[in-house]
This record gives sequence, structure tokens and C-alpha cells, in this order.
Amino acid sequence: MTVKSILMAGLLIALAMPFARVEPIHALAREKGDLRWELEPAQYLHYAVETQAGAGEEADPKPNLQYVHFMGYEIDASGRAADRTRPWVFEEILFQLAAYVPGAEQRAEDTWENTWVFDKVSATQALDVTSKWEFKDRAGHDGADCARIVGTHRLTSATPEAPTRWTRFEVTTESWFDDKLHLLQGFKLALRSAKQEPDPNAEGESLARNYAWDATFKLKRSMDSADTEALRKKVDLAIFNGVERLWAQRNKEGYWPYGNHIRGGTALALLALLMCGEEPDDPRITEAFALLKETEFETVYDVAVSLMAYEAKYISKQERESFLKGGEAGDTARKLSKDDQAEVQRLTDWLIDNRNEPNEMWNYKRNHADNATRYDYSVTQYALLGLGSAMRCNVKLPAGYLRELINRLRREQAQDGPEVKRVIGYEPGKKKRGKRGEDKVTYSTKTVKARGWSYYTATSYNRDTGDTSAYGSMTCAGITCLISALDIAGNMDEDTRRDEFGNGAQFKQWVRDAEASLEGGLTWMEHWFSITRNPNHGRGWYYYYLYGVERIYMLADVRYAGTHDWYHEGAAALACLQDANGGWGNAVDTSFALLFLKKGTVRLRKPVYTGSPKD
Repeated sequence: MTVKSILMAGLLIALAMPFARVEPIHALAREKGDLRWELEPAQYLHYAVETQAGAGEEADPKPNLQYVHFMGYEIDASGRAADRTRPWVFEEILFQLAAYVPGAEQRAEDTWENTWVFDKVSATQALDVTSKWEFKDRAGHDGADCARIVGTHRLTSATPEAPTRWTRFEVTTESWFDDKLHLLQGFKLALRSAKQEPDPNAEGESLARNYAWDATFKLKRSMDSADTEALRKKVDLAIFNGVERLWAQRNKEGYWPYGNHIRGGTALALLALLMCGEEPDDPRITEAFALLKETEFETVYDVAVSLMAYEAKYISKQERESFLKGGEAGDTARKLSKDDQAEVQRLTDWLIDNRNEPNEMWNYKRNHADNATRYDYSVTQYALLGLGSAMRCNVKLPAGYLRELINRLRREQAQDGPEVKRVIGYEPGKKKRGKRGEDKVTYSTKTVKARGWSYYTATSYNRDTGDTSAYGSMTCAGITCLISALDIAGNMDEDTRRDEFGNGAQFKQWVRDAEASLEGGLTWMEHWFSITRNPNHGRGWYYYYLYGVERIYMLADVRYAGTHDWYHEGAAALACLQDANGGWGNAVDTSFALLFLKKGTVRLRKPVYTGSPKD
């Protein structure tokens, strides 16, 4: 090629360049993302803390973040937690700040905002927060192609007169949203905040605490609680490992102490082990029962659970397997040895003698040093459960403690509540393979006021605000008291029943009143139902609450709490919450978890009325 031809070619290229279309580089990078949460209601999600560190001074509090978990029906399309999941623990506040999306398709560089009113938060005051987010780009996270979202969050107002209050609240979040699975895969946060707190060393004084925390959360476990076969395998393994862990938690003396509750902790562990299928003649169990006989009676809890453990010792494999499958139990006679029968009688006599007679209920022990008339529904439910075990172990129970107890329990139940369409006779449709949703479901409804219980004294309900002092574990306690009392009364001989209730008409009226109270309590549980928290109580007494859920629905012989398969949902959560050692924390919580998973509550010989069609 000649020099002239080369020059001509260059000239032609130069002339063509102004007509070429040039796209800005940033426009090509504006990837799309379908930023909406879409979860099956039965899906369980568990976000675990991967890393956490404090970046402040030595005097500043160190991060102690734990986990966040939800069922699919507890998160809306934008990532907000349902109102009924309040009061939120602090991790759930941080999760919502990181999880919030517009609920629509977005492009990189798009932004959105939200103002939060966190009016019910465990262990702190209400606070308002303004948030701004930007869809930065797409990025990989644990092998998933995600939309990477960055958010900034600042306190806009708080309750100034609260003794514990945030004075500064600034959080930066970086989130990875998987728009194929329509959920959050993980998030990082940097919290730089300050709080005014009461000074523990100077009454009436306060001190400022600075919070400089960095943490990473990751979607650690997810399970479809409606996948029966997969769940069964998980549960079988969880029970096996849980039993091994519970044995390992026994101390060198052969006890499972819980603080000062040596007898109570040991009896609860024995109850869990026996209901999980451990043999009564196992030398370790024989030794533990021998130790119980040498241990003093301290509290109502200790004695009542001891009675439940003795009953479990004499439940046959046939009966246990039958009630797990929902069939007839066959021979339910408890044929105790002479020594064990005498011990059960001794425990029963102590339990009856140690009721707080001025208020018809039970306290930790009679004439408690702090308040001789103190009582609560938690202690009382265990007393009645223990007496139910004694009754099935051939002990004749006296009259004089059921009628007024239940009358008082009814008076202290919330007298009003939201009118709820209670779901009756729910039958789910079959899940469509490879598709979301189910076939047509079957159920009817009836309008009932949801009325629960608090720890003790009268339970409040404010019709204007919907606020109530009732909460999950204590509503379970109230329901347990009702069902246990109805069961004991229904198995009394005629003379004892007459001494307790008077004539037949009086007894029937007492039963009708108790059944109406029971239906209000069960409706409260359906209305507030959650398996991921203690309803209206945050995470307080969580495993104790789960055992309460198992107990009331086994006693009531109910599979669905409204539309919720209470067992499948709870089992999915427990299988995911089990720790690396095979337990769920201490021996008491591990026992509660095992009793839930194994459906460890003994079914009633005569069903009670719960408002369902089969009644």
C-alpha cells in the first residue's frame, strides 16, 4: 500500500467518526433488579450473625447480636415485619433497615426512602428513623447473583423523657438481595449511635453509652415447613442429637440443675428423655429418680414436674407411639411400683398442701417470703399438670381447689378483645408441584373475641389502640389451666364432683363458662400466632413458650392454629435453631425443645370442647 492510499484511508475513518453512536458507560451499567420479597407462608428463614465487633472505646458496650428469624407470612413484599411480630428485638430493627426494598422492579442508581416509627421495641424506647437506599449494582454473594443495596439510616425523633433513650442513631447497611429467590441473602451494618441509660451504680442518675458496632448477617438456614418428608428427617436427627446433648449436660453428681432448682431441672430432663423414648430401666434414669427421692421439695415447679416425670416413666411404648400418630392409645393404665406409687402420693399431698389458699392459685411455695398471697398462672398451670399426672397414676384427688381457681382465672382473663373470625375445621389443599400456592382449602369461620392472659392479676385490653397486656406464654398458661381443670373435673367420681361443684346444673354451668373462656384464649393464640417469638413479648422465654404451644394444642387435640400447622412450623424453627453441640442452650431449654419436637404432652383420656366441628 502506498503512502497516498494510507493517508486516504485514515481520512475516510476520521470523516466517519462523528456519525458513530457513542453510549455513556454508566448507562450500560444500569442493571435491573426485581426488588420485591416473595415467600411461601410456610417458609422459615434464619439469619445468623457471621461476624460482629466493637469499634469504640473500651468502656463502650460490645455487640451481642444473635440472630433474626421469620416465617414467610411475617414479612411483606417490601421486607417489613408484620405488626403482630412486635415488640421487636434490636436485631429485627436492624434487619428491617437492611431488608427494605420498593416492592417493584428497579435499576442500578435508583433510590428510595422510608420513614419508620418503631413504637414497640424490646428493652428500649420508641424511635423514629428516616432511611435512604440506593441500588448500587449487581454483585455476587455466596454464589448468588444479587442486587447490592446501600442504605443510610438516622434518628429523627425519640421519646425524650424515657429513662433509656437513643440520643443519636446512625446506621449504614449494605445488603445483597437475591431477586431470583426474592429474599435477602445477607447484609452488613455499621452502627454509630449513643444512648442515655440509668446508671446502675447511682440511683436516679444516668450515663451516656456510645455504640460503635460492625456486624455481618447471613441467611444461614431456610426450610419449607410444608415439606413433610424433609422435615421428618430433620426432626429425627434433631431429636437424636438433642437427646445426646441432654445426657451430656448432666453434672457429675447425676443431676440437671437449673440455678437453685436441682429437683426441677432434673425432673424436666427426665420427662424429656422418657418422652423421647429413652428406656425407664436405663441405669442413668434409675439413678436420677433415686437422686430425686433424696432431694428436698423446694417449689411447686419442682414437685409438679416430678409428678409428670413419674407418669412418663410408666407410659408404654404402644401408648406413646399411638398418640404421636393420633390414634387410640389402648391401655393407658399406669401400673406403678409400690415405692413409686408412695412417692407420687407424697408429691401430690405436698402440692395440694402448698396452694396459696387466700387466692385459689399457686405460688412458687406457700407463704413465700416476699408475699404470702403472691401467685401466677405459670406456676398454677404446672400445679394442675402435676395433679393431672397424679390422677392418671391412680391418686384420688380431693375436692376444693378447681371451681374457684377457674372462676378467678376467667375473671382475670382480658374481658374484651378484638373480634376475630376464628378459623374452624381448616383443611389445607395439596401443594402444586413446582408452583407457588395450594389448591383450594376448606374451612369455616365464627366470630369470637380474642382474649388472653398476662403473668398475674387482671389482663388489660384497650379497644382504641388494640394494646393488651396479654402475651403468648401466659395465654398458653391460662389455656393449660382451663383444659387441665376440665380434664380433672371430668374424671372425678360423682361424690367428689358434688363436693367441688354442688349439683349437676351448677357443674354444667361451670363447664360452659370454662369452655367459653377457653375458646377466647385459643382465638387469641390464633390471632397473634407466631412460632418465631413469644407473641407480644419479644424473645422473652422463647423455648418455654414453644413448649406451651405444643402443650395446649396436644391437650386440645388440635392440628391447626387457625391456618397454621403449629407443629410443622415450630419443628422447622427448632431444627434450624439447634446449636453445633446438638442442644438449644442450657438443659432446660433443650428439654423444652425436645418436648415440642417429640410432642411430649400426654393426651387427655376424654376430649374437651375447643369450638371445633368434631366437638
